[in-house]
Amino acid sequence: MQFTTLVFLFFFLPICLFFVFISRPNFRNTLLFLASLVFYAWAGVWYVCVLAGSILINYLSGILIGNARPGMKKSWFVLGLILNILGLVIFKYTGFLVSNFNLLIPVFRMNPVAVAHIVFPLGISFFTFRGICYLITVKRGESPAERNIIRLGLYLGFFATVIAGPIDRYRDFSPQLTQRILTPGLFASGVLRFCLGLTKKVIISTPIALTADRIFATDPAVLSAPLAWLGALSFMLQIYFDFSGYTDMAIGIGRMLGFRITENFNFPYMARSIRDFWKRWHITLSTWLRDYLFLPIAYAASRRLKKEKYLGIRVDFLLYGVAALVTFFLCGLWHGAAWTFIAWGMLYGLLLVLERSRFGKWLDKGPALLARFYTLFFVLISWVIFRSPDLGFAGHYLTVMFGLGGAKTDWAIFIPYTNREFLIMAFLGVLGCTPVWSKLLELANGLMKNRHRIPASVTFHGVQVLTILGVLLVLAYTTLTLVTGSIQSFIYYKF
Repeated sequence: MQFTTLVFLFFFLPICLFFVFISRPNFRNTLLFLASLVFYAWAGVWYVCVLAGSILINYLSGILIGNARPGMKKSWFVLGLILNILGLVIFKYTGFLVSNFNLLIPVFRMNPVAVAHIVFPLGISFFTFRGICYLITVKRGESPAERNIIRLGLYLGFFATVIAGPIDRYRDFSPQLTQRILTPGLFASGVLRFCLGLTKKVIISTPIALTADRIFATDPAVLSAPLAWLGALSFMLQIYFDFSGYTDMAIGIGRMLGFRITENFNFPYMARSIRDFWKRWHITLSTWLRDYLFLPIAYAASRRLKKEKYLGIRVDFLLYGVAALVTFFLCGLWHGAAWTFIAWGMLYGLLLVLERSRFGKWLDKGPALLARFYTLFFVLISWVIFRSPDLGFAGHYLTVMFGLGGAKTDWAIFIPYTNREFLIMAFLGVLGCTPVWSKLLELANGLMKNRHRIPASVTFHGVQVLTILGVLLVLAYTTLTLVTGSIQSFIYYKF
């Protein structure tokens, strides 16, 4: 089940909200857990078995870690970690590993390995990372082991976040499992945030996605440079509004039910460096990678290198480089079982190593415009690699973008890709990548606090009326669009 379906908007979500509101507080977690299982099972009952297995593994592992003597905590933690990663490898990477192994078969004169098609459970990367986060939290003593399997199951499989995050930390989410208050104000802010996500996905992302998909479905050999740039820029906007739209809807649903879900985006295309970009893009994933991969790798390597320099390279720079490359190799692999995702991750790893040098200091102190141009340029290049079906396609597409191949520019072919709807939504999308709307809201809030009664009253009532009309228009437009069946799945559903 997706958020952008008639079943979810007019059946599942209203019924879930109704029963949660009328139920006793001590029964709400059970209701939400059961609702989450139904939501997840909508795509296939088999998926629920995988999610239930993950919940059971982490529940038992957490108890064993919590009850173990100091010398045994690490052993139980490693076992739980292996079981989490093993499930991810089996369901997500078996086909990739086997296909690449078969490429080496002729060298050893062996028969190719055949493997049955394995169903890929939706959101397995996200609930696996939450499970690992829970085990780390228990091992470090930051939170006690959860004795109530319903509460742990709700943390791992909450329907608002189970498919595509955000990846909330257990220590931040767990207090809300026992103490949360449903208030009209929080509910109203949740409705507004949910409608903001619908606007991003349905109104802005969908028409832009149509252009991006048409261009990337074309052989790069017959693309002109302007069309290739248009496709890359379209996908850059599409993936931001698609993913941040999902996050807004997840946060909105959480607020309607009394939860405060972690923010996941902070205008990433306004970043002045790749370091800054990853502090703004998919924040819960980047902080997870920093705390649970990058820092442990750097610390483990530092224990082996006690010199000031190693092979003529500063040890701190070497440690940062190794940790960054390993972390983003795994980040790319986490996104998908394909070499394009690995190349995408390694590109970011290399850029982060580059910014660790004097170049990074220049970025911080240099002109903001140049720093933002550099960041957006490499982010755009990375999205081309990310979107491409294979590395050959990505390489060919990039050569066309820079005029080293492809067809001659024919504006008669280019213009149909930029219809009126696309141009309007692309313009709104570019504005939406900046804090301009936030500034307008701040201005409205300032007017509502005006000392003079009339301007404050007019502004307040005007904002209220516009907000209500906006919510109704978004819901009406979304309903009409859903009836025509022209909305695609969220991009991050496949991760």
